[in-house]
Amino acid sequence: MKRLLIGMLAVSVVLVLAAGCASTGGGGGGGTAKAKGPTDTELINKAVADWKTAGIAKNVDGLLACYSDGFQNYEYGDKAGLQQFLKDALSMGYLEDAEIDMSKAKLTLLKGEATFAPIDIKAAFGDAGITLTLKKEAMGWKITSMDVEMH
Repeated sequence: MKRLLIGMLAVSVVLVLAAGCASTGGGGGGGTAKAKGPTDTELINKAVADWKTAGIAKNVDGLLACYSDGFQNYEYGDKAGLQQFLKDALSMGYLEDAEIDMSKAKLTLLKGEATFAPIDIKAAFGDAGITLTLKKEAMGWKITSMDVEMH
């Protein structure tokens, strides 16, 4: 049970860090007739950065905005289960002093699916490594699954 709670806390921190993952990018600028929008890589990097920002701010709504309505996880279940986990983790203080390190993370984009890992997270619960899987949806790139490995 403790391992499940710690894993859920790690996920929660990651979610909070990615607040506001609307994944909408600004268009190109300049005065040329062919303004080019952001690439998928740029949009994914922004979505993950928004997730990190929300996580550090402990912004549950911001974190949840980063997740697909079709999100599934082996521990949290669906998006509603993740929401409850995050709220519980916050109320128990497991997300205090959260630090998220993405300096070693790599983005892999293959056939409409992106993987971003490893994301290292430390907080009151301990430390863990997180892998985010994202897919492009109508509202941008959203997290569809997340793996958490406690260290």
